Amino acid sequence: MLTDQDVRRAPDQRRLISVALTLGIVISCFFVLSYAKHIFIPLVMAVLAVYLIEIVARLIRKIRIGKYQVPITISLVLSFFLIFGVSFALLDIIVQNAFHVAAVAPKYQSRLLQLQTEFFARAGIEEPRELRQMLRTIDFRSAATSVARAGAAILEDVILVAIYGVFIMLERRFFAKKLDAMLPDFDQKNKALILLRRIDHDVHTYLGVKTAVSFTTGVLAYILMRSVGLDFAEFWALLIFLLHFLPTIGVVIAAILPSVLAAVQFDSLGPFLAVSIGITAIAQFMGNIVEPNLVGESLNLSPLGVIVALIVWGSLWGIVGAFLCVPLTVIMVIVMANFQSTRWVAVLLSKTGEIRPLNQ
Repeated sequence: MLTDQDVRRAPDQRRLISVALTLGIVISCFFVLSYAKHIFIPLVMAVLAVYLIEIVARLIRKIRIGKYQVPITISLVLSFFLIFGVSFALLDIIVQNAFHVAAVAPKYQSRLLQLQTEFFARAGIEEPRELRQMLRTIDFRSAATSVARAGAAILEDVILVAIYGVFIMLERRFFAKKLDAMLPDFDQKNKALILLRRIDHDVHTYLGVKTAVSFTTGVLAYILMRSVGLDFAEFWALLIFLLHFLPTIGVVIAAILPSVLAAVQFDSLGPFLAVSIGITAIAQFMGNIVEPNLVGESLNLSPLGVIVALIVWGSLWGIVGAFLCVPLTVIMVIVMANFQSTRWVAVLLSKTGEIRPLNQ
């Protein structure tokens, strides 16, 4: 027979079991995502590629030849080949240029050590032994070779991503029927549709704006570096384009790498200042003025939450996870905001703490 004390303990025990189960599910998810990353990474990349294909397809359908508009099927096919063709070409350029950078890296490293010695000599300060030793331990050739190998590995996955993308696009036409079969209740189906539309809208917004802003930043940086005469301007411009998908640290790395090369390559200070100040100014203008005005507050992500997501997804899936962390976090926030048990996590990850109701 239950006593009053047992009745009072029951809710606490249920909460404890619920927390334990939630923790177990989270740990299991982390293990599965980490262990099977070679399966999940191409699949997630294919989903995001399909989003980009749809964005480009919408732009193509806006093109009119007289009274005729490009049919949906043709626009999707053109977008598919355009996205994957451009991606393959850009990755190939990065791989080839990275190998060239690796070949001349020892010369640049020697020049950097020489500049460091000259700087301390002119300043009349004894050169710190630790700093020189640190620069000697940094292997620029190895770093450039790692970039080339990472790009080559992604190139190998492009075919798999493209295959996934084709099947995802073919599967989408049956999604409405499957949703009707899974959720016969009208209210549940309506709630699920609103949730999916919100995810679709926010991911489209993020990918479309981020790609456009990153591409424009890379083009402007390329024009600047080319006018200065910086070596491997195409390579650095493509890296700047890719690094701007990395939240916070990507912009910093994108400004530092070409600036260091400018300091090593040129004997005068002018090109170094032009590259470092110019790329920083371009990145700040595009990232802090243009992008917020285009995206607005629709993503509503906390900067701290983005950094935590960057660390978590980066530890799970490496550099690819770092690039995917923002769209994945956007999806997580939207989904968790619509369930009472996980709504507090969405509030913590949001920027303002205000989560939109489901019916908005």
